[in-house]
Amino acid sequence: MKEALLRVRVFIGLHIPVLIASLTVIALNEKLDLHLWFNQFHNSFFDFFFRFATQLGEGWFIGIVVFLALLHRVRLGVAGLAGIALSGITTQMLKRLVFDDHFRPIKLFDGLADLHLIEGVTMHSAHSFPSGHATAAFALFLFGAYAFKKKWVQLVCYGFALITAYSRVYLSQHFFEDIVVGSAIGILVCFGLVSLIDSFQWGERGLIQTLGIRSSGK
Repeated sequence: MKEALLRVRVFIGLHIPVLIASLTVIALNEKLDLHLWFNQFHNSFFDFFFRFATQLGEGWFIGIVVFLALLHRVRLGVAGLAGIALSGITTQMLKRLVFDDHFRPIKLFDGLADLHLIEGVTMHSAHSFPSGHATAAFALFLFGAYAFKKKWVQLVCYGFALITAYSRVYLSQHFFEDIVVGSAIGILVCFGLVSLIDSFQWGERGLIQTLGIRSSGK
């Protein structure tokens, strides 16, 4: 566990103060007022940018990353898949079984205020807390930081995780508290499972090499 933690120390070290500050902001502000404050900062460039940045937390991109990890080292790919999947399942269970009465901004602001919305973005109204995209983004990019280990890669991965998570607030798909809690779930669950699975001694070769060895052995 200690060795695994050292591999992502920059990523986690950056997020701890951000998480503390974010929780403080949430505690001191009403969530509707906080969302309106965020929603005032928009322009055409960011409308375009965040509309596509949010896709980094979607399944197709996660699938590409996991497949590349499998090609590099089977155990690493399986660990990433399991960690990202379990973090996503955890969030979905919380959304639907525990916090199913938490509605999204478009629903709660109906008749109260006009939000800045982006044309072409399909808006959702239910299952707001926690954010699935934020969970997926932090799980995915934590896995990326774990896989590469280098400090500059961890910095880049953390930046992408933040951008993807914030895109959900910018697009008014989630409240700030949704992405903050989602980020914590993504980190905790994914790191725990990835470090556990990767500690076992198996699957050192890449997927193609592994399949090639099995085929030649028949």
